[in-house]
Amino acid sequence: MKQLVLILSIVSLVFQGKSQTVQDLFHASETKITWLGIDYSHVKLIGDFTLFAEWGEYNPSEIKQYYFPAWNDLIYSESDKYDVAEMIRKENLNFKTDAIYTINANASIEDMEAKIDPMYSKEDIQTFIKNYDFQVKDGIGILLVAESLNKYKEYGKFHFVAIDLSNNTILLHDIIQGKPGGIGLRNYWARTVYNVISEIKSHRYSKWKNETKHS
Repeated sequence: MKQLVLILSIVSLVFQGKSQTVQDLFHASETKITWLGIDYSHVKLIGDFTLFAEWGEYNPSEIKQYYFPAWNDLIYSESDKYDVAEMIRKENLNFKTDAIYTINANASIEDMEAKIDPMYSKEDIQTFIKNYDFQVKDGIGILLVAESLNKYKEYGKFHFVAIDLSNNTILLHDIIQGKPGGIGLRNYWARTVYNVISEIKSHRYSKWKNETKHS
Protein backbone atom coordinates (compact mmCIF):
# COMPACT_ATOMS: atom_id res chain seq x y z
CA MET A 1 0.00 0.00 0.00
CA LYS A 2 2.79 2.43 0.90
CA GLN A 3 4.51 1.68 -2.40
CA LEU A 4 1.28 2.36 -4.30
CA VAL A 5 0.80 5.68 -2.51
CA LEU A 6 4.41 6.63 -3.31
CA ILE A 7 3.97 5.75 -6.98
CA LEU A 8 0.74 7.75 -7.23
CA SER A 9 2.40 10.72 -5.54
CA ILE A 10 5.31 10.63 -7.97
CA VAL A 11 2.95 10.38 -10.95
CA SER A 12 0.95 13.32 -9.62
CA LEU A 13 4.07 15.45 -9.22
CA VAL A 14 5.29 14.59 -12.70
CA PHE A 15 1.90 15.49 -14.17
CA GLN A 16 1.72 18.78 -12.31
CA GLY A 17 5.22 19.71 -13.39
CA LYS A 18 4.58 18.95 -17.08
CA SER A 19 5.32 21.95 -19.24
CA GLN A 20 2.72 23.12 -21.71
CA THR A 21 3.10 24.63 -25.17
CA VAL A 22 0.88 27.11 -26.96
CA GLN A 23 -0.23 24.33 -29.31
CA ASP A 24 -1.84 22.59 -26.32
CA LEU A 25 -4.35 25.42 -26.10
CA PHE A 26 -5.69 24.63 -29.56
CA HIS A 27 -4.87 21.02 -30.35
CA ALA A 28 -4.62 18.93 -27.16
CA SER A 29 -8.13 18.14 -25.95
CA GLU A 30 -6.76 16.37 -22.86
CA THR A 31 -4.95 19.49 -21.66
CA LYS A 32 -6.63 21.09 -18.63
CA ILE A 33 -7.62 24.69 -19.40
CA THR A 34 -8.56 27.00 -16.50
CA TRP A 35 -10.21 30.42 -16.54
CA LEU A 36 -8.41 32.55 -13.93
CA GLY A 37 -10.38 35.79 -14.13
CA ILE A 38 -9.87 39.45 -15.00
CA ASP A 39 -6.90 41.09 -13.31
CA TYR A 40 -7.61 44.77 -12.60
CA SER A 41 -4.76 45.24 -10.14
CA HIS A 42 -2.64 47.28 -12.61
CA VAL A 43 -5.45 49.07 -14.43
CA LYS A 44 -5.36 52.82 -15.01
CA LEU A 45 -8.56 54.87 -14.82
CA ILE A 46 -8.41 57.63 -17.42
CA GLY A 47 -11.01 60.39 -17.58
CA ASP A 48 -13.86 61.66 -15.41
CA PHE A 49 -15.53 58.70 -13.75
CA THR A 50 -17.77 60.96 -11.65
CA LEU A 51 -20.03 61.26 -14.70
CA PHE A 52 -21.18 57.71 -14.02
CA ALA A 53 -22.17 58.32 -10.41
CA GLU A 54 -25.63 57.07 -9.53
CA TRP A 55 -24.93 58.70 -6.20
CA GLY A 56 -22.08 60.94 -5.06
CA GLU A 57 -18.72 60.61 -6.74
CA TYR A 58 -16.78 57.51 -7.70
CA ASN A 59 -13.17 57.17 -6.62
CA PRO A 60 -10.58 54.40 -7.14
CA SER A 61 -11.30 52.91 -3.72
CA GLU A 62 -14.99 52.42 -4.49
CA ILE A 63 -14.26 51.10 -7.97
CA LYS A 64 -11.80 48.58 -6.55
CA GLN A 65 -14.14 47.51 -3.78
CA TYR A 66 -17.38 47.21 -5.75
CA TYR A 67 -16.67 47.02 -9.45
CA PHE A 68 -13.56 44.85 -9.76
CA PRO A 69 -15.50 41.91 -8.26
CA ALA A 70 -18.72 42.91 -10.07
CA TRP A 71 -17.05 42.77 -13.48
CA ASN A 72 -15.55 39.38 -12.65
CA ASP A 73 -18.89 38.11 -11.31
CA LEU A 74 -20.49 38.62 -14.72
CA ILE A 75 -18.54 35.65 -16.10
CA TYR A 76 -20.68 33.50 -13.77
CA SER A 77 -23.93 35.42 -13.39
CA GLU A 78 -24.32 36.08 -17.12
CA SER A 79 -22.33 33.14 -18.46
CA ASP A 80 -24.40 32.87 -21.65
CA LYS A 81 -23.41 36.40 -22.56
CA TYR A 82 -19.86 36.40 -21.19
CA ASP A 83 -19.08 32.91 -22.48
CA VAL A 84 -15.34 32.42 -21.98
CA ALA A 85 -15.64 28.68 -22.66
CA GLU A 86 -17.07 29.27 -26.12
CA MET A 87 -14.50 32.02 -26.61
CA ILE A 88 -11.70 29.45 -26.65
CA ARG A 89 -13.75 26.50 -27.95
CA LYS A 90 -13.55 24.49 -24.71
CA GLU A 91 -16.65 22.69 -23.45
CA ASN A 92 -14.89 21.52 -20.28
CA LEU A 93 -13.29 24.77 -19.20
CA ASN A 94 -12.29 24.83 -15.52
CA PHE A 95 -12.74 27.88 -13.30
CA LYS A 96 -10.38 28.98 -10.51
CA THR A 97 -10.72 32.70 -9.83
CA ASP A 98 -10.10 32.99 -6.09
CA ALA A 99 -6.56 34.27 -6.61
CA ILE A 100 -7.62 37.06 -8.98
CA TYR A 101 -10.34 38.25 -6.60
CA THR A 102 -7.71 38.47 -3.85
CA ILE A 103 -5.18 40.18 -6.11
CA ASN A 104 -7.77 42.76 -7.16
CA ALA A 105 -8.84 43.33 -3.55
CA ASN A 106 -5.21 44.05 -2.60
CA ALA A 107 -4.49 46.35 -5.54
CA SER A 108 -2.87 49.70 -4.79
CA ILE A 109 -5.06 52.69 -5.64
CA GLU A 110 -2.27 55.26 -5.21
CA ASP A 111 -1.53 55.61 -8.94
CA MET A 112 -4.71 54.11 -10.35
CA GLU A 113 -5.93 57.39 -11.80
CA ALA A 114 -3.86 58.45 -14.82
CA LYS A 115 -3.89 60.75 -17.83
CA ILE A 116 -2.54 58.33 -20.45
CA ASP A 117 -2.38 54.58 -21.04
CA PRO A 118 0.66 52.92 -19.42
CA MET A 119 1.37 50.94 -22.64
CA TYR A 120 2.25 47.69 -20.88
CA SER A 121 4.44 45.30 -22.84
CA LYS A 122 4.32 41.51 -22.82
CA GLU A 123 7.35 41.64 -20.51
CA ASP A 124 5.45 43.91 -18.10
CA ILE A 125 2.54 41.47 -17.99
CA GLN A 126 4.94 38.57 -17.41
CA THR A 127 6.44 40.46 -14.47
CA PHE A 128 2.98 41.08 -13.00
CA ILE A 129 1.85 37.45 -13.09
CA LYS A 130 5.13 35.61 -12.55
CA ASN A 131 4.70 35.32 -8.80
CA TYR A 132 0.92 35.03 -8.63
CA ASP A 133 -0.31 31.93 -6.82
CA PHE A 134 -3.28 30.80 -8.89
CA GLN A 135 -3.73 27.73 -6.63
CA VAL A 136 -3.53 25.38 -9.61
CA LYS A 137 -0.27 24.08 -11.05
CA ASP A 138 -1.21 21.98 -14.06
CA GLY A 139 -2.40 22.74 -17.56
CA ILE A 140 -2.95 26.15 -19.12
CA GLY A 141 -4.48 29.18 -17.45
CA ILE A 142 -6.18 31.99 -19.32
CA LEU A 143 -6.94 35.45 -18.01
CA LEU A 144 -7.47 39.05 -19.03
CA VAL A 145 -5.16 41.69 -17.57
CA ALA A 146 -6.79 45.11 -17.71
CA GLU A 147 -4.45 47.90 -18.77
CA SER A 148 -6.79 50.88 -18.88
CA LEU A 149 -10.38 52.04 -18.80
CA ASN A 150 -10.10 55.14 -20.96
CA LYS A 151 -13.11 57.45 -20.83
CA TYR A 152 -11.55 59.96 -23.23
CA LYS A 153 -10.86 57.44 -26.01
CA GLU A 154 -13.85 55.26 -25.10
CA TYR A 155 -12.23 51.88 -24.76
CA GLY A 156 -11.09 49.33 -22.26
CA LYS A 157 -7.71 47.85 -23.12
CA PHE A 158 -6.94 44.29 -22.04
CA HIS A 159 -4.11 41.82 -22.42
CA PHE A 160 -5.30 38.30 -23.20
CA VAL A 161 -2.82 35.89 -21.66
CA ALA A 162 -2.49 32.10 -21.76
CA ILE A 163 0.09 30.76 -19.32
CA ASP A 164 1.78 27.50 -18.44
CA LEU A 165 0.48 27.02 -14.91
CA SER A 166 3.48 24.94 -13.88
CA ASN A 167 5.63 28.11 -13.91
CA ASN A 168 3.31 31.04 -14.85
CA THR A 169 5.20 31.58 -18.12
CA ILE A 170 3.27 33.29 -20.90
CA LEU A 171 2.48 31.03 -23.87
CA LEU A 172 0.22 33.44 -25.76
CA HIS A 173 -0.23 37.19 -25.42
CA ASP A 174 -2.34 39.69 -27.33
CA ILE A 175 -3.71 43.18 -26.69
CA ILE A 176 -7.39 43.79 -27.39
CA GLN A 177 -9.56 46.87 -27.01
CA GLY A 178 -13.27 46.77 -26.28
CA LYS A 179 -15.70 49.64 -26.72
CA PRO A 180 -17.80 50.51 -23.64
CA GLY A 181 -21.54 51.13 -23.56
CA GLY A 182 -24.62 50.93 -21.39
CA ILE A 183 -26.17 52.76 -18.45
CA GLY A 184 -24.22 53.14 -15.22
CA LEU A 185 -20.58 52.51 -14.45
CA ARG A 186 -20.86 48.74 -14.07
CA ASN A 187 -22.63 48.16 -17.38
CA TYR A 188 -20.65 50.78 -19.27
CA TRP A 189 -17.28 49.15 -18.59
CA ALA A 190 -18.66 45.61 -18.51
CA ARG A 191 -19.40 46.09 -22.20
CA THR A 192 -15.66 46.35 -22.83
CA VAL A 193 -15.22 42.81 -21.47
CA TYR A 194 -18.14 41.56 -23.57
CA ASN A 195 -16.65 43.11 -26.71
CA VAL A 196 -13.20 41.67 -25.99
CA ILE A 197 -14.72 38.19 -25.55
CA SER A 198 -16.67 38.67 -28.80
CA GLU A 199 -13.54 39.77 -30.66
CA ILE A 200 -11.63 36.70 -29.49
CA LYS A 201 -14.52 34.42 -30.33
CA SER A 202 -15.08 35.79 -33.84
CA HIS A 203 -11.56 36.71 -34.99
CA ARG A 204 -8.60 36.36 -32.66
CA TYR A 205 -8.99 32.66 -31.79
CA SER A 206 -8.75 31.60 -35.44
CA LYS A 207 -5.85 33.99 -35.99
CA TRP A 208 -3.93 32.58 -33.00
CA LYS A 209 -4.63 29.01 -34.03
CA ASN A 210 -3.32 29.64 -37.53
CA GLU A 211 -0.21 31.34 -36.16
CA THR A 212 0.62 28.39 -33.90
CA LYS A 213 0.83 26.13 -36.92
CA HIS A 214 3.99 27.98 -37.89
CA SER A 215 5.46 28.46 -34.42
